Amino acid sequence: MRASWVKDVNYHVTVRFLGDIDAMTTLELESAARSVCARVRPFSMNLGELGAFPSMDRARVLWIGDEEAPAFRGLSSSLDVALRPLGYPRERKDALAHVTLARIKARPDPRLGNLLSTAQPDEPFRIRADRLTLMQSKLTPGGGVYTPLFTTRLGGASSHGD
Repeated sequence: MRASWVKDVNYHVTVRFLGDIDAMTTLELESAARSVCARVRPFSMNLGELGAFPSMDRARVLWIGDEEAPAFRGLSSSLDVALRPLGYPRERKDALAHVTLARIKARPDPRLGNLLSTAQPDEPFRIRADRLTLMQSKLTPGGGVYTPLFTTRLGGASSHGD
């Protein structure tokens, strides 16, 4: 099984995937993000569960996450509502607080699901969320290349390229 491991400098928690957007939409997205983030206080999450998308049996993406994360779910839900007037439909599933560790390039080994369920971390990784960043991502053969377009601090102000 071949996997492309995410470089640690590219670790991030995705709140919402938006797809291709144009420059004018970026300004509207920043306004929506600022409105939502002004009402959300910084919070912590415990990344302590290994998992896979779309499922453990058909793993294409390996992740570590926090399936509970109520503050993350609240942020995601509020952002979902704020994006609807901009033409982004409601997400079909609740967002899952997770960090992608690897993308599986070939057919996954059917034993991977069992391995993941027995290889859970002893202690969760505690991370603090204090900002929301709109990232432009480009997948390349060497992995993802991420460029921040704007950052909005939870409970506070915005900055470009932060």
